[in-house]
Amino acid sequence: MPARDFILGLSLSGGGVQAVELERDGAKTTLLAIDEWEDVLSPRPGDAGAPDIVEFQRQLARFMSTNQVRAEKVSVALDTAILFINSLPIEQGLTRTEINDHVRWELSQYYPDTDPAEFITDVHILAEKSNGPHNEAQSVSVRRHDAALIHQAVKGMGLDLYIVDADHYAADTALRLNYPDTYRKYIALIGVKENRLDISLMRSGSFETYRYVTVGSNQEIIQTFAALARKAPEIHSITAYGPYLDRELLTLIRRGTPILVEALNPLRHIDVAESLRLADHLTVPSYRFAAAVGVALRKD
Repeated sequence: MPARDFILGLSLSGGGVQAVELERDGAKTTLLAIDEWEDVLSPRPGDAGAPDIVEFQRQLARFMSTNQVRAEKVSVALDTAILFINSLPIEQGLTRTEINDHVRWELSQYYPDTDPAEFITDVHILAEKSNGPHNEAQSVSVRRHDAALIHQAVKGMGLDLYIVDADHYAADTALRLNYPDTYRKYIALIGVKENRLDISLMRSGSFETYRYVTVGSNQEIIQTFAALARKAPEIHSITAYGPYLDRELLTLIRRGTPILVEALNPLRHIDVAESLRLADHLTVPSYRFAAAVGVALRKD
């Protein structure tokens, strides 16, 4: 990787697109551009409308032109709502082929009418148990059609697709890089969308568990935060982020939760360019851009 590198980070999350351009120059990272707009590309559950690649490209081109974006590489974080994320035990000593076979079998149980080959899957070992027969693992699967759609959209603009990640994992990257004390605590990370909360627990820097819950109102969001704090009193704090989170909701969550709730600032250790332009509609609560910044920060 060259010493000076420009990367465009996109998060297609919660019905919106959050976009940032970062300049990475050695150990220094600078925010050059930031904005958000409606997502017309991602499939939405229950939405029969076809993805609009042309409109997506038009919106992205306008962002790049307005902000004089120099990046030729783009990393994309996808909404967990269009992914299949599954926690499963993996026997010690299995080969990669055997693990993939196990994951394909799991997919066939959840999607009996879909060929497992229609998914692209990555597997992460969450916890290795030296004395136990199993390791805890998590598989993340995306339909090939959805991945191809993203690739087609960015390639048609002359961009190089660098990394594709889940928005919650991208936010986890932003958390780890900006809050090194995460590696000494037991915390929860919660991504807030209008109808979904992504919840993971992290112990001493290790990703321990992941789950999601559906919600139908702000009150249900507040109650879920409070319930997590009551059921797991050993948690030091909850870190919140997400495209639906705003200052008013964050205040209500804090009032209703008996432990510390922090808003994830993905720009905590990132410089801001003097030339940064802010659109009139943008109030820039940085926690809305955690996934976009996190996926841009990933280097592998």
